[in-house]
Amino acid sequence: MRQIRLDATEWKTRNDFYGAFFSAVGAPSWHGRNFDALNDSIGTGQINEVEVPYGIVIANSAAAKGEAQAIIHEFANLIRRLAEGGCPVQIVVRP
Repeated sequence: MRQIRLDATEWKTRNDFYGAFFSAVGAPSWHGRNFDALNDSIGTGQINEVEVPYGIVIANSAAAKGEAQAIIHEFANLIRRLAEGGCPVQIVVRP
């Protein structure tokens, strides 16, 4: 399974997360920065250049600041819900 690696060391805002993830999956510039849009682009597909199946590894999550901490947790929950629904995606969050 393809691995998408994200480093949260410098993340402070939700936009830091979105910028890193969108860059890693080749999201179009018009991609929405919300979980409804992420659910569609990951779960339904045909939006990003990199499509599932893939695993996501978020490294250095403990170094993330402020609202970036919250979005890591929320994103991990979204990915787990997608996986439980049969979407071929996984996530590992490393401190």
